[in-house]
Amino acid sequence: MKLNSIIEKIGSGSRGLFTRKRDDVPAPVMSHGFRNPYGAFRFKAHIGKNVQFEIHASNNLKDWRTVVSDTAPDEVVEYVDIDAHKFSYRFYRIVAGTVYSDNVYGYVTTTLPPGFSSIANPFQTSACSVGELFADMPDGTKLHKFDATTFVVTDNELLRGKWTRPSERFVPGEGAIIFNPTSDYRPLSFMGNVMHGSFSVPIPSGFSMRSSLVPRPGQLVADLGFPMTDGDVIHLFDREKQKYVLYKYDAERWESDPPVIGVAESFWVAKTAPGTWKQNLVLESEPAAA
Repeated sequence: MKLNSIIEKIGSGSRGLFTRKRDDVPAPVMSHGFRNPYGAFRFKAHIGKNVQFEIHASNNLKDWRTVVSDTAPDEVVEYVDIDAHKFSYRFYRIVAGTVYSDNVYGYVTTTLPPGFSSIANPFQTSACSVGELFADMPDGTKLHKFDATTFVVTDNELLRGKWTRPSERFVPGEGAIIFNPTSDYRPLSFMGNVMHGSFSVPIPSGFSMRSSLVPRPGQLVADLGFPMTDGDVIHLFDREKQKYVLYKYDAERWESDPPVIGVAESFWVAKTAPGTWKQNLVLESEPAAA
C-alpha cells in the first residue's frame, strides 16, 4: 500500500478521539487556517450558536492552556491568536460543553535560508498539492522529491507564478528538498490537522526520504521511534552551512551524537534492510490549565 493511501486510511479513522458524553452538542471542527508570516494565526471553528466553549492551545501536544472561554454568538466562530508570533508551531483544540473537537488543528512555520532546505508537511489537509502549499513562494523556487520505488528525483519549479507540476501531492511522512532562489530568509507555513492515534509507515531498504508523522522535535530514535539497524545511515541537511551531515548507526548505537529532527524537517535514510516506523500520539482530554 502506498504512503498516501496509508495516510488517508489513518486519517479517516482517527477523528473524534476527544469526544466525551456528547449530550446535544455536536463536536466542534476547526478549519480555514491562515498564518501571517511571523504574525497572528487565525482559523474558523464550527461550534454551534449559544454554545459555551473553550479554546485550548499547546506547543507540545501534552500541556494545554485555555486561551478563550466564551459563548459562541453564531454557528461559526473565528479565532485570532495574536500570540502566534511567539511560536514557530502551535496546536489547538476546542471543548464545547463536554464535547471535545473532532480535530486538533495547528500550524508550523519554518524559515528557509537562501539555497536548499529539507522540509516536511506534518499536517493532514485537503490542500496538500504543491500548487496550494507553496503558492506564495517566489519565481525560481524548486521542489525535489524522491521516489523510492523508481529511484527518481522529481523536479517541480515555480515559473511566472505557476508550478510545472501544481497537482503533485506533499503529505505527512514524505520529505522534499526546496530551493529558495532569493538572497532573503523566507518563512514557509504549513497548517492543518494533527494525526493522532497509532500509525506506521513502511521504510524500504536503500535510500528514501522521510519525515515524522508526529509534529514534535526530538532525537530520531529515542524520541521519534525510528527503526534503525546496524549499517543504517541518516543524512541530515544543515540548511545554514548548506551541506549534509551523516549519522552512522553501528553496533546498536550512533557513532556520534544522535540526529535531532525538527518539526517540518525531513531527512534521507540509507537502510540496510526494510523496516516499519511505528509512532503513537495519544492526546489527553484532561482539563486545560487557565
